[in-house]
Parts: sequence; structure tokens; C-alpha cells
Amino acid sequence: MASTTVIPWSRRAVLSLYKSLLREGERLQYTDQNFFRRSVRQEFEKVRHESENAERQRQLNVKGYYLLSQKLGGLV
Repeated sequence: MASTTVIPWSRRAVLSLYKSLLREGERLQYTDQNFFRRSVRQEFEKVRHESENAERQRQLNVKGYYLLSQKLGGLV
């Protein structure tokens, strides 16, 4: 059984994830990097004003850190 680390939501965690995704995106070879950056920003903007803590936590861990841990879903 694989253990998953849950990162508690905080402004610092969100900014760290954002920067990490952009850094990983710089490695993309077969994808338009500008498109990737815009897509990442749009996803973060969608959740920016989310007030429900459970949804914030889900977006941070399930979507964000999962994508990063999977090397952008195999894009890199």
C-alpha cells in the first residue's frame, strides 16, 4: 500500500507548487511552453477565491502535487 503525503494548504505551499510546476514546465520539449504556463495560471486563478478548505486541500494535493509527482503526467 503506497502512502501519500498530504501537504496542508497554506499560501506558501500554493506558491511553492506554482513555482515548481513552472520550473518543470521549462523542461517540456514537445509542448508549447507559453500554453503550459497559461494553463497553469488559469487553473490557479480558478481556485484562487475558493473559500471551502476541503476544496482548497483537494486542489493542492490531488491535482497539483499529484501532477508534479507524475512529472506533469508524462509530458516531461
